[in-house]
Amino acid sequence: MSQLMNFFRRKKEPLSDETDTTQATTPNTIMATSRWLRFFDLFRGLIGRRGVDYDQFRLILGYKLYMDAADPEFMNTLNNNSKRREGHNAFFAGLWVYALISLFMCTFVFMFPGTRVFGLGYALLFYSMMYLTVLVQAFSGSLLDVRDVGILETRGVTEQTRSAAQTAHIMVYVFSLFVAMMAAPIISSFIATGIVSGVVFTISALLLMIVNYVFSIVLYAVILHFFHGERLKNILSMIQIVIMILSIIMYQLPQLLTSASASFSSMNKPMSFNWVMAVVYPFWFTGPNEWLRSGQFNAGGILSVLMLITVVVAYFAFNPAMRRLTNNLSKLTESGSEPAPTGWYFRLWRKLIPQRDHQKAFFTLSWRMMQSDGDYKMRVYPSMVMGFVFMIIPLMNAIQEPGNFWTTLRSNWVWNMLPAFSVMGLPIAIYYLRFTKNPNALNVFANVPNFDKAVMYREAIRTVLVRLSLPVVLVLGIVTILVTNPLKGIGTMVAGLGISAFVVVINGQLFQGTTPYGTIFQTGQVNSGAMIGGYMLSIAIAGIGGGLSAVAPWWAAIIAGIILFGGSWVWLNHAFSHPTFRLPGEPGGD
Repeated sequence: MSQLMNFFRRKKEPLSDETDTTQATTPNTIMATSRWLRFFDLFRGLIGRRGVDYDQFRLILGYKLYMDAADPEFMNTLNNNSKRREGHNAFFAGLWVYALISLFMCTFVFMFPGTRVFGLGYALLFYSMMYLTVLVQAFSGSLLDVRDVGILETRGVTEQTRSAAQTAHIMVYVFSLFVAMMAAPIISSFIATGIVSGVVFTISALLLMIVNYVFSIVLYAVILHFFHGERLKNILSMIQIVIMILSIIMYQLPQLLTSASASFSSMNKPMSFNWVMAVVYPFWFTGPNEWLRSGQFNAGGILSVLMLITVVVAYFAFNPAMRRLTNNLSKLTESGSEPAPTGWYFRLWRKLIPQRDHQKAFFTLSWRMMQSDGDYKMRVYPSMVMGFVFMIIPLMNAIQEPGNFWTTLRSNWVWNMLPAFSVMGLPIAIYYLRFTKNPNALNVFANVPNFDKAVMYREAIRTVLVRLSLPVVLVLGIVTILVTNPLKGIGTMVAGLGISAFVVVINGQLFQGTTPYGTIFQTGQVNSGAMIGGYMLSIAIAGIGGGLSAVAPWWAAIIAGIILFGGSWVWLNHAFSHPTFRLPGEPGGD
């Protein structure tokens, strides 16, 4: 942050015979060589006419880009820190993954030549779904970054300049993701639909990119307006969960345009306007192409009108929303004055913790830290609801069979796997145990003679099992019991509880070299190499265990689940006996 303050101080001009010794990671080099800054230089006059101090704008944006390049954890979706070149942004290095995904999106363009709504609409829908997913995982960290707000407010930076710099910073990544994911589908549209239609589709896709960005700004601005402190972070976690679920639902809704008995070819014919088209907003941006192809106002013209209304609303909504967002970012740093209460669920599990070695005390400490840490919730809770996302599959299949809704819903195989696959978010939940708002608090334990670090780590892992995993499995299990055969549902739920406990202990073994609550949160921190292994093991265990419980008699699934849960609980009571991590403040530690 001190470097940012130096940006606004007058600097001494270097002598002509001085040699530039700056490396690629210094702010000065970023200012001189960044292609993005040179791109914005082309619009210097336009930006300045909007009340923005362009010199300050350029310095702030350059500093943000420098911090992104210098932070090895920033948006590092590829988990390849060891091979990453110093000073090169990890997000840009990982865009090839999204480029590969875009090749799959090209199939949508060629699959439905008879209707642009499906052919181009599916590509736009898939892009929007991926954007919302990346927004939750990465963009929101930068969008809600509050580290430089106080500095800029005290350095004479105007609201317009601060908002413009923040917008430009996020748009660098939004546009980069757009190019990576939509370049191939746009090229395919020129081949499949012609030059004129391809140009129209390119413009429509760019407008959708802007609308998606404005939508995220408005969403966060509204939440920041009504909430603050830890409650705000809890609400943001819930909003991120809703975004994930809605993105999956939107992807399933187009199937309702045809009945389950309809042939695939019926989806390849021009269609009249349908209510589903009004719900799936990315389809609106195919209206001009469909109108151009058919010359009919229904449905191309109707979708074009909806697209035009959306763009106009986004244009007028952006400035007020961005202003409210930047003005209210300080709310993220506020803390609630009242301590979070503990209920019967906590007291029940605390009684089951062994009495020795102060395990109850450390279980309570870990529970409290997890309960009060909004940053942890914002990053972990959205990943823990994947089991609820899987519920959409049988529900959407049943909706397509209106005459046999209940029969189709109950007979879907997904219910047998639902409790087991609720463990997919556990690796990220255990990974983020290493982060906290105040890691220096562990200095107290670093000075305790013969302090047993194994107890602290063990109870942190147990808290993930009890506080996060078991409630999700129980809720999904109850839903399964209500929907399917009750006895079979009970067997599936108990098996899921056993699988959940086993997966928690396994992932705890993978991460036992890291200090729980020993590192401060930073913007964009995501995965590690061990997490990939954790995901693979979790999916394998859930798949094998869920499959066996699905084919086994209900009583056998119950017995196996009880044995697996009990064994994992006993294993947890004695696991992690020789931790290798060091506490902050400990000699040789952080």
